[in-house]
Amino acid sequence: MTEWPVGNVQYLTLKSVEATLQFGRIGGEVAKPGTVFCLNGELGAGKTTLTSGIAQGLGLDEVTQSPTFTLVAEYSDGRLPLYHMDLYRLAEQASREMDLFDEYLYGEGVCVVEWAQWIHDFLPDDRLELTIHKLDQPDAREIQVIAYGKLAMDVLKEWTDRWSSWQWIQQQTN
Repeated sequence: MTEWPVGNVQYLTLKSVEATLQFGRIGGEVAKPGTVFCLNGELGAGKTTLTSGIAQGLGLDEVTQSPTFTLVAEYSDGRLPLYHMDLYRLAEQASREMDLFDEYLYGEGVCVVEWAQWIHDFLPDDRLELTIHKLDQPDAREIQVIAYGKLAMDVLKEWTDRWSSWQWIQQQTN
């Protein structure tokens, strides 16, 4: 697995659920075929909220929920297919099921993996790893985003550029 320089790390503070959704929307808008979003964080950190935003950014109308009883939910009505994996149920056993995930992780759609730490050694070299932390204020989150690989670095640059523009517009209108 290729490790990329630490310079590809961004830290962001999201102050509300709407900001988390909007950050996800922008991520979905800039996602390219083969983009893999790896989400980590404690229960209730906002992984599914961020995924819902990504889905909206891809043009999906339906609200994304964690695939509780299936491991992968597939959405194909957007700009790109979205594969939403939630490995919480599998936990440490997830790595034993890797043959189920390859077509999603290495496909032409966008893959979002909640609880990605359970399959860390099997993730593509080119990916975005997001770790979400709850802050003391209700609904506020800090997100660390690390880009590994050229595609991920390109997506992260465009994502953070658009996020900065959105924040600036919000400050001007408030």
